[in-house]
Amino acid sequence: MTNPRTILIGGATGRQGSALINALLSTPDIQSKYVILALTRDATSPKAQSLLSRSPKIIKVIQGDLNEPQGIFQRANEFSPDGKVWGVFSMQDKDPKIYPDYLDSPEVKQSFGLIDESVKNGVEYFVYTSGDRGGNEHSWENQTTVPHFRTKYHIERYLLDQIKEDGSTMKWTIFRPVMFYENLQPTFDIKIFMTAYRDILKDKKCQWISTIDIGIFISKAFLNPEEYNGKAISLAADEFTFEELNEKFRKVTGKGVPVTFGLLGKTLGLAARDYQLMLEWFRDDGYNVDLEQCRRIHPQMMSVEEWLREKSVYPKKV
Repeated sequence: MTNPRTILIGGATGRQGSALINALLSTPDIQSKYVILALTRDATSPKAQSLLSRSPKIIKVIQGDLNEPQGIFQRANEFSPDGKVWGVFSMQDKDPKIYPDYLDSPEVKQSFGLIDESVKNGVEYFVYTSGDRGGNEHSWENQTTVPHFRTKYHIERYLLDQIKEDGSTMKWTIFRPVMFYENLQPTFDIKIFMTAYRDILKDKKCQWISTIDIGIFISKAFLNPEEYNGKAISLAADEFTFEELNEKFRKVTGKGVPVTFGLLGKTLGLAARDYQLMLEWFRDDGYNVDLEQCRRIHPQMMSVEEWLREKSVYPKKV
């Protein structure tokens, strides 16, 4: 009997990591196929312990610092039934600070380190979530003017370059999701962001997706690595203008998209220049995901209306 494959999942208690774990746990006979190593900064946190309680036979929570990837792999190899990590899921939080040299970004440093250690430790399959920059093909060459999009461009390039330079046989897949429905929270900072979004994009459509569906896409790759090997796929589930989104909010909640005074929306560029540049890029260039391709892979993707009705925290219209 062969040992189950061990998957190291970065950001396991975050939106994408937990969505991936949920998707994997819904797979028939998962216990005989995979061991999930859930990487978190604090293994004793309520989120980490809740994750462990989901399926303690399959999930092992390991504590680690992405700034010290060597230590992560030492612990991961100890937890693995066969002493090695078969697959790695990599995603890093973006840093709101703008770095003149992208190499100084913690996101880049952590990503590069995890890639290096994955190659060194003989990982067989590496999945990275990046971000769309204009469609499957255009994203390869388009760094964009957005700092936290440019970092992902360089991380993608580094992944492929390191595999080639090392002569590694490590398989890889890159997913490039767009804006998350889950960003639409009833908080004041999101009110400011959506006010700027409305005023900058006007009647320009933008593409969105749920992190729940991103997790399902990633799980499909881990379950079928040969099918997804060597592919970079942009992900989106819905597209709409601000006013179309506003109407969907009214239909489901009885109220429009939470916004604030237009003057406060204009302060976004002062407080968070990275997000201002992103909104301007949405307006001038923008996402260009093949929605039909995504639906062929995952026909049950949620529309924003379905997400608002079934998953959001907003009170529903009576």
